[in-house]
Amino acid sequence: MKNLSKTICVILFSVANLLVFSSCNKERQPQYEDFNEEDFVLVPGIVTKITRTPIYARGNWYEYNVYYAYNLKSDTILVGKEMDVDLALKEGDGFYVLVNKKDKGISFIAGPRLLPKDQKILESYLLRSKENRVRYFGVDEQ
Repeated sequence: MKNLSKTICVILFSVANLLVFSSCNKERQPQYEDFNEEDFVLVPGIVTKITRTPIYARGNWYEYNVYYAYNLKSDTILVGKEMDVDLALKEGDGFYVLVNKKDKGISFIAGPRLLPKDQKILESYLLRSKENRVRYFGVDEQ
């Protein structure tokens, strides 16, 4: 009986350690709060795709995931995604993206409604996409 209880304790301890150490190894995506506000520049972007994932624990709620392109003036278009976004955006909408000055691959959605000068950048990008006969220039079909 003592051996059985020792075996059960060893198994439970092993499972607990496995759970603790396996959860510690996951890489966490950088969050905006991890940076200084001065590390970012505001640039126009465009929504290229929106997906929604049902969250059954919340009832009939959905998590909206936004895929977007930015750096629209350049020939090298950059893409980003943000999960569980709470903004009223649809595909093709222009909006602002916060881009890290040191690493342009780090970006976050800043907010909707482009100013007129930035709306011209978006229109120019859409015209370039149309000329190249693609939906969004520089963005792989997702």
